[in-house]
Amino acid sequence: MRKISFICFFSFINVVAYSQVTFGIKSGINVATTKDIIAFPKNKIGWYGGGFAIIPVHAKFFLQPELQYSSKGYGVNQRNPYNAPNPNYRFNYLCLPVLAGYKIDRKTSLLLGPELGYLMGVREVFPDGDNLDVSKSYPPKFDVGLDIGVNYNIMGKIGIEVRYNYGFNTLYAVDAAGNGYGIPNGANRVFQIGLNYLLEK
Repeated sequence: MRKISFICFFSFINVVAYSQVTFGIKSGINVATTKDIIAFPKNKIGWYGGGFAIIPVHAKFFLQPELQYSSKGYGVNQRNPYNAPNPNYRFNYLCLPVLAGYKIDRKTSLLLGPELGYLMGVREVFPDGDNLDVSKSYPPKFDVGLDIGVNYNIMGKIGIEVRYNYGFNTLYAVDAAGNGYGIPNGANRVFQIGLNYLLEK
């Protein structure tokens, strides 16, 4: 088994070394919410940005590893006793999607693969601009999800990408005493749309 693992690893390194690897940068908008953290979540607008590489594997297949900052989280769609404006909860992630790509035609590609995330912090953001660090209320640091998307080359090195991130059950919240509340299997749900730009090799 160990020999097979080494063969697979060095085969991958060999493919990367001799492939025409292309690098790029990307940025766009997140429309995010969560499942089961609270009873009445609503969408929250955030953003994402980072870099990626395109590693050809075959005429139509490629790998696309990425490293990006992504602002996820949720808003609150529930009247509170004081009729005060509800805050948004901003989950700041460092994400590592590793996607498999398939070229439908010269301009259009399908993307599918896992996304790993590390939660750097959580901010409770109020409409007046005030915000609080509430990271201790959300102990899970690692997030796992599945990405599916479409990339379309608009012109030259510029493309537009639409993607959906389906998070698995890795989130939960705790109160000030450290006791969990709500359903202990919450998950991120994120719709992304943005632009990407290919750099010279």
